[in-house]
Amino acid sequence: MSASFNQTAFKEIWDKVWHQPKETHKVITESFTDDFVMHISSLAEPLNKSSFIQFVPGWQKAFPDGRMEIEDIIAAGDKVWCYWISTGTHSDAYLGVPATGKQVNYKGVDIWRFTDDGKVAECWTVPDVLSLLRQLGVIPE
Repeated sequence: MSASFNQTAFKEIWDKVWHQPKETHKVITESFTDDFVMHISSLAEPLNKSSFIQFVPGWQKAFPDGRMEIEDIIAAGDKVWCYWISTGTHSDAYLGVPATGKQVNYKGVDIWRFTDDGKVAECWTVPDVLSLLRQLGVIPE
């Protein structure tokens, strides 16, 4: 697929995964390869497809008003790079932190690799977890 196709697919998948909870499972099942791997810089082990399917609803539950807004996006070859900002109210446990009711605003970068048939095969995610944990009061300013 072309870089332009991958960028368009990225935007559609991103929106459904993070902002349309009823579509999350379906879009991951249909749009990600069976051997999908997600490398998150703040986690010791990568996520596979089934663990990613479980991870996203945890974020959605913790931040029911959460938004993962794309600030910048670039596509080249089989990869799409995205700079994003996440906002929301911490309403349930997340990363082992009980609900605080605090508003959060943190940033991150994703790089997704697409297959020739337009599926997501691999992802590298670098969220600013230090900023998130500071906002939640886990780490002092």
